[in-house]
Amino acid sequence: MYEVNTIPNEKSLNVSKVVVKVNGVQESPLGLQFSVAGFGKYTDSQGVTTWGPNPLVSTLLNVVGETWTNWVPGAAASDADYIIDLALKQLGLDRAPVEEAPAPAPKKKAAKKKAAPKAEEESAE
Repeated sequence: MYEVNTIPNEKSLNVSKVVVKVNGVQESPLGLQFSVAGFGKYTDSQGVTTWGPNPLVSTLLNVVGETWTNWVPGAAASDADYIIDLALKQLGLDRAPVEEAPAPAPKKKAAKKKAAPKAEEESAE
């Protein structure tokens, strides 16, 4: 399953996330079929932003013919990117910019503990 955040298009689809899953394989002509679902974001009464439970759009993406033969190394950064790009093109959407995760806070150095003095063994004389 591939997921990608998108830029909602007010003129066509108000979709903020697209989910693409393999749906099936076909033998003749050789190809793959993917289910594509687009979800919107909503803000609830408490101001919490969440994804809608039901897709705003649900369709199929068939990778056959030219799209199948063009799926070669270097066609995209990865296989996932190739399929996602086809799905977004079909829906008329663009990827949202990738949000960078905040840098982790620097770790505080733990104070070194001094080793407890070893008890000197009394020598038995």
